[in-house]
Amino acid sequence: MKLQYVHIKNYRSIKEMRFEFPQSGFLVLVGANNAGKSNVIRAINNILGSDWFSGDKLEDHDFYCRNRDNEIEIALTFDSGETAGFKRWDRDGEYRGFYRRLSGGDTYLSNEFKERCPCTYLGADRTFEKHLSFYDWTLLGKIRKAFHKRATPLQHELQAKYSELVNIFDAVEGFISFKADFSRYFQEMQADTPAKLSIDFKPFTPANYFKTMQILATDPNQSDDLLDISELGEGSRNMILLALLRSYAVNFRNSLDEINGILALEEPEIYLHPQSRRHLHKVLREIAESGIQVIISTHSSSFVDTEYFDSIGQVLKVQDEEEPDKMHSTITLVSKKNLVDHCINTGVPAEKVTEANIAEFYKTTSNYRLNEGFFAKYLILVEGETEELALPEYLLSEDVDCDLQGISIIAVQGKNQIPKYWRLFSKFKIPLLVVFDNDDDGFAGNGQPNSKRKSNLNLAKCFDFELTEVTDGMDGYKVLVSGSDPKTPILVLEKNFEAAVRKDFLSNHADQTELLDRWLAEARDVIKPIGDQNKGQIALYIARKAREAFPNYCPEFIREIANMIKATLLTTCKSEEPAIDEIPF
Repeated sequence: MKLQYVHIKNYRSIKEMRFEFPQSGFLVLVGANNAGKSNVIRAINNILGSDWFSGDKLEDHDFYCRNRDNEIEIALTFDSGETAGFKRWDRDGEYRGFYRRLSGGDTYLSNEFKERCPCTYLGADRTFEKHLSFYDWTLLGKIRKAFHKRATPLQHELQAKYSELVNIFDAVEGFISFKADFSRYFQEMQADTPAKLSIDFKPFTPANYFKTMQILATDPNQSDDLLDISELGEGSRNMILLALLRSYAVNFRNSLDEINGILALEEPEIYLHPQSRRHLHKVLREIAESGIQVIISTHSSSFVDTEYFDSIGQVLKVQDEEEPDKMHSTITLVSKKNLVDHCINTGVPAEKVTEANIAEFYKTTSNYRLNEGFFAKYLILVEGETEELALPEYLLSEDVDCDLQGISIIAVQGKNQIPKYWRLFSKFKIPLLVVFDNDDDGFAGNGQPNSKRKSNLNLAKCFDFELTEVTDGMDGYKVLVSGSDPKTPILVLEKNFEAAVRKDFLSNHADQTELLDRWLAEARDVIKPIGDQNKGQIALYIARKAREAFPNYCPEFIREIANMIKATLLTTCKSEEPAIDEIPF
């Protein structure tokens, strides 16, 4: 049984949210601090987790806008057609968990249902000791129950072996008489009690075996003695939990009656180096493929990938249209069908893009830098590293600090890649600016467009403007707005970034040609490029020298970029929120 749809209403920062759980079984929630990612996870865990969420546990902050008149409702619908959730019951006015069959009609939520799709929730604090206890709802408890079930066919053989061991313990001097005295004294002390109880030491049984499992560690750098895991560092303890879950998932992946449920994990990047984060991302996907659905919240680009865009849920706070002074959490997910339709609507031939090949299309050029785009408050797509490295330096002169303000400038490695990533990031409603050069090489002798002309034609088709708007009438730079939705500002540079900066610098400091050439020579001497390489580092070196010599200097076209960023960031919170699809519950 798999979770299929989620509906949350008036819970904490969420006014109303509906979404479909990704078919991959893996959902990665991204968004700024306090956007509401944890509230999505908690809402699911409130229904399927180990603790019972009830009306007497509700605090003021559990209600949207801290207003208890905003009635909370959580509904989780499964691929079986059943629904479990939390709501206010008409019959008594109290908040309770509910269960609804496909045929309709609500009853109280039961442990029996929760066990069919249990949630293992690892918060940012990891609650380490809790999950290493043997209660039914803990991770070790689930492992114990699963193996105990598998041990049933062996119970007679196990019982015989245990009886042999018990006989050996009974040979310990005085143990049999001690047990007999203990039972006799108990019987004597309840002589005046109508209901008689029998008490005795019972031999260890196979049913107890899996409850006695202990996780111990050794540190060969200290001694060969066994260590209690409480002595380990937080990073190692975190990995123990995830290793347990991974082993559970792998060993029960083909047992549909045993491997099920949801892993809800906040901030999996805690205590991990970048390489370990990327490896853990693969592990979590492996767990999802085994049958356990996975939902995580993260601030690390190691856990997202443009190839797996349909696993990403971007959580954002937007202005409440009915109460403009309030903000509420929204979520945007992009399915393969959504992105295929967007591609076709913005110029991609229908025969070239399908739901079957769209992920592979993004896999071919995916990299960790591109993945950062999903976390940006404002995203600038550029052709190469020259703009990626130098733009942030010049923007500082206009009081735009990219790192501080959540702005990412990402090189897509070529003009022809810009439409591809604009389509992806714009579908996630990330505010965008596109910057590229107007270089063009026309048509070949056979009438076919050359490579640069092909790229310009591709851009014109994607953004719905005429080719001549890019190639003609340029004086340093030009600002366009795409005709295709979403409307996106586009800054086109005459020739290239270096030429545009040089032209602007000398128009403001006409007598400084020698100084600019000296900076270029210094940069080449320090960086020692081979041929046309390292243009980005050279451009950054010159940008730093220019700002050092002229602290207020910023090329006019970059000032234009700064103004667009400022205007957009001021209105981002008022942007249109994602539509709430009509999902059947």
